Amino acid sequence: VDASLLASAGADRTVRVWDADRMAPLWTIRGHRDHVTSVDWSPSEPFTLASAGWDRMFRLWAIDPVEVRSCREGGECSAALAPRVVGRHPQLVWRVAFAPGGRLVAVCHGAVGQSPTVVLYEVASGKVVRRLGRHRDTPLALAWSPDGSVLASAGMDQRVLLYDGQGAADDLPQGDVDDDEERKVWSEDLFEYRTGHRPGANSTSSDAEADQASSEKAPRSPHPLAGRMAMW
Repeated sequence: VDASLLASAGADRTVRVWDADRMAPLWTIRGHRDHVTSVDWSPSEPFTLASAGWDRMFRLWAIDPVEVRSCREGGECSAALAPRVVGRHPQLVWRVAFAPGGRLVAVCHGAVGQSPTVVLYEVASGKVVRRLGRHRDTPLALAWSPDGSVLASAGMDQRVLLYDGQGAADDLPQGDVDDDEERKVWSEDLFEYRTGHRPGANSTSSDAEADQASSEKAPRSPHPLAGRMAMW
């Protein structure tokens, strides 16, 4: 890793790489279509960095060592660099952070009501290997422990969450499996929705299902909002 190179993220949709010793710009990396919110250098692969932004994209860039030498010594810096990996996210992306060792890079996206999630990419393959989603509002910060055993995330829900940094399992909210009583209530609710009345007090879920099947043949009233649409 070259400590004399500095990367910055900009609202002008670019990532800029600077010669920190001379305080001179070397590359202006284009590709994002909105504010770039975060950049981070790989701790293991020379001249490799990750970026992410409001265009909901994660990008992994690798600058060839020959290109670096040519740029720094001869001033011949490429005007166009192509990303090695591109990952699309469903929401705005806020932060990227390489794990110690550089095998993984963590990326967080989302907001309240928009599935706040921390995603882990495997750098070698560019594939998502884990999804962690316990925040209730925008996750804004990520940090790894020095040995990579723990990943921490912090968000606007005022919570700091700790994850097993070396595990393989996802950690997403999951509903529990319905028991027999819950399935019976669901069946009765569905029957009432379709017929307009609850099944008899002594009826069973199989009775409700039979009534349900017969009710499907009966004409139904249109939904009060049928034929309307919303746009924004």
